[in-house]
Amino acid sequence: MTDWPRLLLPASFNGQGFYVESGTAEAGHSVSTTKIPNGRHINESFGPNARKFEVTAYLTGALSHVRAEGFLSAAETNHRGVLILPDIGPSLVRLTKAKREFQKDKLGYIALSLEAVAEPANAGLRLSANALEAQIYAVAGLAATAFGLFAGSSFRLAGQPSTVQEAAYDAAAVPLGDLVALRDSVRLDPAGRDALAPAFSAATLALGGLIDDPSSYGVALANAAIALGDAADPATLAETIVAFGAPDDAPPPQVSQGTALIIAENAGYGVALQSAARALALGEAQARRIYRDRGEAIGARAIATAVFDDALSRAGRAGLDMARELSAMKGLIAELTVRREADLAPLITVSAGRSLPSLVWAWSLYADPLRAEDLARRAGVPHPGFMPERFEALAS
Repeated sequence: MTDWPRLLLPASFNGQGFYVESGTAEAGHSVSTTKIPNGRHINESFGPNARKFEVTAYLTGALSHVRAEGFLSAAETNHRGVLILPDIGPSLVRLTKAKREFQKDKLGYIALSLEAVAEPANAGLRLSANALEAQIYAVAGLAATAFGLFAGSSFRLAGQPSTVQEAAYDAAAVPLGDLVALRDSVRLDPAGRDALAPAFSAATLALGGLIDDPSSYGVALANAAIALGDAADPATLAETIVAFGAPDDAPPPQVSQGTALIIAENAGYGVALQSAARALALGEAQARRIYRDRGEAIGARAIATAVFDDALSRAGRAGLDMARELSAMKGLIAELTVRREADLAPLITVSAGRSLPSLVWAWSLYADPLRAEDLARRAGVPHPGFMPERFEALAS
């Protein structure tokens, strides 16, 4: 049986996510009908009309009014961009109208009426790689705010006994400890570790004030994840996350009532933050990753998808805002990886009846002796003078 909701894409305009209540897409053709004598007529085609989109979108959360203002500003200024609808996918459009609705009895919920017209086919559907990279960094900032909203609204702390608060502190410390372990495993140079120190110190300090201000800890944790993504080598960070394995699920409550349920819920929120922090760090790093070949790009895209899917599966209802921003980042990373992958040469298999130096192969394949070192490194040989009889190399 087809699970239709899982096939839907997260909706966004230029990386700014929203939920969709309903939407329409309109297409047509421009035809001029001219009457001629004897009751006849002729039709002249002037080509297809611009495709139009009308969407009823909505925003939720404490920052919904701020994000709604962003859509209104986009319609006035930065109105050209990529519109992604759940059942249609990306379209390059001009946002022609954004209408905000306010209802006093629905605070924290803002409805938007969006209208857009598609750009002509020759306008270029895709944003540049640099623009996609910039959007990933912008979404990371929005994700940090969403982390704070999640931590502030999910952890049950106020008025709880000390046993619950202590358990919640331990649960919230897990994602920060996980980031520290990642930091210590990605082999940062001294300058890189120094660059991370302020963000990790701020997160540690915010953890100490978790009971009174969990929102600040969520933001600080996200900023530490972003800083780690900026400092770490993207490939090494991805390999380390894979080596660590997916976060363990929170243990179930020992009894099905009272504080045991609250302790188990808080533990689950800690795991959700741990998985989300990993995704945020990896996404920040992937934005600037350069690939050696298509195989590496395909593998990196698969790892990023798995990490983000794990984070999205754990967010739950309390993490809708966080999941929205992570979904937007996931889509942007996938598109950016595909873009950079398309510019790479495919791999070919080279074989010979005997071992030859990499210098010979560099000249034979590329007429460029400077590429001998890359051939040897790709083949994994201990000495460039003795290449294997069969190995992989770039086609060009």
